[in-house]
Amino acid sequence: MDICLWNKCNNRCLMCTNPSDFWESDVYTQRFLEQRLRELKKDLAAADSILLTGGEPTIHPKFLSVLKFASQNYPDHRLDLLSNGRRFFYEDFTQEVMKTPNLVVAVALHGFNSQTHDRITRSAGSFEQTLQGIRNILNFKNEKLNQVIEIRVVISRLNYRFLTKILKLIKKEFGQADRVVLIFLEVEGRGSDNFAKVGLTYAKFRPYLEKIYPFFGKFNELRLYHFPLCTLPSKFWPYVWRTLPEYEITFLSACSQCLYKKYCLGIHHGYLEKVGPREFRAIKNNFKIKSSKNFYRPIIDIA
Repeated sequence: MDICLWNKCNNRCLMCTNPSDFWESDVYTQRFLEQRLRELKKDLAAADSILLTGGEPTIHPKFLSVLKFASQNYPDHRLDLLSNGRRFFYEDFTQEVMKTPNLVVAVALHGFNSQTHDRITRSAGSFEQTLQGIRNILNFKNEKLNQVIEIRVVISRLNYRFLTKILKLIKKEFGQADRVVLIFLEVEGRGSDNFAKVGLTYAKFRPYLEKIYPFFGKFNELRLYHFPLCTLPSKFWPYVWRTLPEYEITFLSACSQCLYKKYCLGIHHGYLEKVGPREFRAIKNNFKIKSSKNFYRPIIDIA
């Protein structure tokens, strides 16, 4: 269940999924957010997590109060916080946040140096702040509070050639992170508006998959988001997670002939609008699949 905490951001990422006019609203007061959180109870299942998003949620002037309110009202639910990590540069702020139980902190890292990262965020100094933010998060992580630290990399035209360098940096500096997530660009909002600058096709990215394959055994966990199965060699399937809502994806008529449709994410509407259907095909090769009962990670092994 998603809750947008703040529609402002201290980055201006070219591939942001929020629309250009997203920043104009002023409704995200503490009172409004707490009411939204109260209203969740009628729709929230016991196994659901609460996804705290933005903009950049941590720069909300009442962020710590809203986070505490969410934690106290949903003590048995996981809170997933999506952040650019920059406010975690400040140790006192990080210490306060990391007092929260059942918290997942997911920080976006877009490059392996200031030039690659800041080019995407369009915010000078964001790379160094994000790195120190991740260091602080890991330093103040409390194992007793069931916390998870995640580093996310959104793959776009601006960074896909550097993905091995980004992963090497993460391994060297943040190897103790609980998981690393590689996310194929979601074509919506500013990401759609700026597609000529940031857009990437699965076909163009595919040759780089072999270069990153050795990293899949080097992290505590490595996931792939937003990848239809036919865009990947089968050995990558156990790392694929389904995270897009049903209303954002579709299946082509050819998909009905695919032997593995029931395990597949589907195709994002925005991608089809910009690129078209030519890359996608029905998979008819026979593989021995070990499936799970987890809808989000349907394949756990393949032979």
